[in-house]
Amino acid sequence: VRQYSEYQFFLYQTIIEQREKAKTFDQIAEWLNQKGYLSVRGKKFRGAHVHSIVKKKRLKDEKFEKEYPEVWSDFSLEVIDKSILNRIK
Repeated sequence: VRQYSEYQFFLYQTIIEQREKAKTFDQIAEWLNQKGYLSVRGKKFRGAHVHSIVKKKRLKDEKFEKEYPEVWSDFSLEVIDKSILNRIK
């Protein structure tokens, strides 16, 4: 599982703190731009980008916490030593 960089996690936490203050995604993007923060790719923030950061983190957390049922199947494995076949030729 790919981990977030410190900066990515910082951005996520900052966005969540601003959301708790009842700010919209556009307002948060404007606030981040005023503070001089750039996206991970070095661009200015837009509301959609801020929303995407929150959404992707939420989806990843949900996927990680989800419990998957155990599935058993009939499985067999045969191992053939091909070096023996090469000696016969």
